[in-house]
Amino acid sequence: MTQRAISCLCGHVAQEVSLGQFTDEPTLDLCHCTACRTTTGMLCSIYCPLQGRPHKLDSLREYQQPKDIIRFFCKICGAHAFVFSIPLDQYFVAAGLLVDEPSPSRTQSVRHWQASETHDGGLTSFLPGDSAITRSKCWLRAYPYDNGNYSEVKTNIRRLPHDSIELRCRCHCAGIEFYITRPDASSTQATSPWPDLLVPYHVHSSENATDVKWWLRNANTKYLAGTCACPSCRLASGCPIQPWAFIPKANLLDSYRAPLTVGAGTMQRFESSPGVYREFCNRCGASIFWHSDERPLLVDVSVGLLQASEGSLARQWLEWTTSRVSFAEMALDKNLIRRLQMGLQEYAERQVNSHPPLQPVIQLAQDNM
Repeated sequence: MTQRAISCLCGHVAQEVSLGQFTDEPTLDLCHCTACRTTTGMLCSIYCPLQGRPHKLDSLREYQQPKDIIRFFCKICGAHAFVFSIPLDQYFVAAGLLVDEPSPSRTQSVRHWQASETHDGGLTSFLPGDSAITRSKCWLRAYPYDNGNYSEVKTNIRRLPHDSIELRCRCHCAGIEFYITRPDASSTQATSPWPDLLVPYHVHSSENATDVKWWLRNANTKYLAGTCACPSCRLASGCPIQPWAFIPKANLLDSYRAPLTVGAGTMQRFESSPGVYREFCNRCGASIFWHSDERPLLVDVSVGLLQASEGSLARQWLEWTTSRVSFAEMALDKNLIRRLQMGLQEYAERQVNSHPPLQPVIQLAQDNM
């Protein structure tokens, strides 16, 4: 049993927890099932088993996922904190909320669960695992092994044709639903004060003097997407790997196909620092947006909400940054992020070998607040 400190971005869930079954060479279990993706807004969920019931559950918002998973998230910043598995009679803590990372507890191996539900491999395309689990269960029902049959009520995923002019985005509880449209002339109206991000923002970031539209890729037919490991994203989501797609506000429509109004439905805002905003669903806890006063016409959309026909990476819509993980130098679980960086490089090499040369990928632009 290992005592560890955890906290969300606002500090509301701060406490110590007792991790269970943690060895000197820990294995992280990543679940890619539809429910885990749409409930968190991430490309997967990553939890660690606990010994006993954690404290402060009564102060968190509870979401019961039909029919035997109960998730708990911060009602202020939206961070997923805990989950209780009724079949296993066990609590788990979101791995991204661990605020100290002693050497013995760094990730040594990775197991992927339910990658088949992504239709394209999802994060496994970028993060190779040491073993693949293909059982027909969410990891939160099967840990540490499959202990029976269970058929979950599937989340309503509507996959439109590859050439669709819109891409549906939806959280698990359906309190948030919006659409992304294809890049058009309006996509260039957004501006950004920086063209790329090689080091943490506001340290040595260069200015975007020539107004580069770095969020438009592949001859302006796709949007840029990438992964972030900054502390703010990690503590706001509960996941060590935050996937973002950078979408002009002009290309975001609500469920009635009208211009999207941020804050509609069950969307709740958290101002993580002056002029920097994050939205999450206040019913299921899914991360939704990141945006700031510095670039008000460009919004970071959490990729786990996207329902593309080709799969969870939405590669007909997005071009993924493979040159680096944003703020990798600030990651707590450096072994995990190092694996991700290596996997991204290998993915890029596979793409070059199987397709004509790609345009150089501009570094991922993302504030670390």
